[in-house]
Amino acid sequence: MPTLTIAKQDYKVTKGNIHNIYKQASQDEINAGLVWYKLAKDFTMLLESTLDFEISYKKIAGVIAALSVQNQWNTNKKDALNVCMAYFENNNLDDVLVSTYPICKDKAIKILQSDGSNDSIETILGVNARKTKNFYWNIIGDERAITVDGHAFNIASNRVSSLKDVPPISKKNYKILQTEYKLATSFINKKYNLSLKVSDVQAITWVTYKRINDK
Repeated sequence: MPTLTIAKQDYKVTKGNIHNIYKQASQDEINAGLVWYKLAKDFTMLLESTLDFEISYKKIAGVIAALSVQNQWNTNKKDALNVCMAYFENNNLDDVLVSTYPICKDKAIKILQSDGSNDSIETILGVNARKTKNFYWNIIGDERAITVDGHAFNIASNRVSSLKDVPPISKKNYKILQTEYKLATSFINKKYNLSLKVSDVQAITWVTYKRINDK
């Protein structure tokens, strides 16, 4: 049972905590989790088409990831749409309001101005941007990535809080959390005779946690 010590406070993270949320999932929540990242990618490709393919779906995914910090998903998509549309139409990006930090908007704009390669997008997101980089990879379809956002941290550590009250997660602790999600996925697959991917379990539990705790 790994214990993460962050700012002198201990957090016990376990595959059991993750399984506990999973087993409370309704069939609708399981179905929603299974298609969560597919629908996210579909959104990027639809917007790419709307923008006459002038902005690649990978850039759009990078913009979404950059703007995702402490941002609700529906608002995240709206912010990404507004930033991309303003850039496409050569409007003043200073006039575009987003529901995250100014530095995140700056990263989104830099991604739009970049060559759109995976390396460029990762570099712009930042060395320590573990959550947003994994989120980017998941959105574009890389099933090896494991996104651990604030809700995912709370699920693994059996706690409930606002996103702003989630402690910062170091590189070491992020890897520990990813390992627990891998272990939880193996346990769930064996217990229920399933073949879920780690991203499936992360998304299913994320959707379920939000419903249980009205997040």
